[in-house]
Amino acid sequence: MTTSHDARLGLLSRLRRPEYTGENRCIPCTVVNVALALAGAGTLAAFGRPGLGAGGLAGALGVIWLRGYLVPGTPHLTKRYLPERVLRLFGKGRAAAPPADIDAESYLLSADVLVETPDEADLAFAPWFASAWSDALDGIRLDASVADADDADAPITEAADAPTTHDADDAGTAADVAALAALTGIDADSLSLDWRGETAFAFADGERIGHWESRAAFLADVAADRVLTDRVDDWTTLSLPARSGVLGALRLFVEDCPACEGSVILEERVVESCCSSYDVVAGRCTACNARLFELDLPPSLATE
Repeated sequence: MTTSHDARLGLLSRLRRPEYTGENRCIPCTVVNVALALAGAGTLAAFGRPGLGAGGLAGALGVIWLRGYLVPGTPHLTKRYLPERVLRLFGKGRAAAPPADIDAESYLLSADVLVETPDEADLAFAPWFASAWSDALDGIRLDASVADADDADAPITEAADAPTTHDADDAGTAADVAALAALTGIDADSLSLDWRGETAFAFADGERIGHWESRAAFLADVAADRVLTDRVDDWTTLSLPARSGVLGALRLFVEDCPACEGSVILEERVVESCCSSYDVVAGRCTACNARLFELDLPPSLATE
């Protein structure tokens, strides 16, 4: 038998929009709708109907809580009309690129790291850099395997009745942090690398200092940094943001995935949230699906 309580719950379930509430709630959309609700309540109060205004505000806030928005089509309206700078305040817009100390392409060309392709239509790794970069990747893999072997051979010091706490990823994490320390010039004891799915977030003393789209992107940067440190005189004198920009630029020219050696292709896609949408071009491995980079695509170049 269906009770009135069950009926109310069923009605609430039909009204609720989980794609716009809970963890999926969009803060910019919510702020816009609450502002409209407050404006409406204020208008009613100004015309001598404060009770009606208060009741209307309570009802509007209830609708926003249930559905995520009050005005139909809010996600499309905010996507179209909210300025990029406002969306960025809520972490919804495109991340603003940090100011570059140097022009990465010019720097790499002057260092003979990049050269023109034979048809002069594009740029590519110089042969010496491609070879050295590949050797550096082999060295990184060797470092990881040695760390793994050392971890396996380490004596277990826990008491016999204590649970074993060894993590299979500990060795890889230690090797990654050591590589991150060499990459950033920051003491390893201050660093941590947090893998969330395919994405790595780097922290120094708890403060986020960077991220990589995938392990392939991380390996590409670590290997390139080793080569540039050994072969380019002024590399270590550049600021960390400048080096980061140069390493990111180098990933645009990676043809074989550093993680699995699959082919890297360029593809255009649309990045969407409930209140923003923009075109990007990304480098993706066809074998392991790792993303090496993602760049905003100017609207004039986007495919309709």
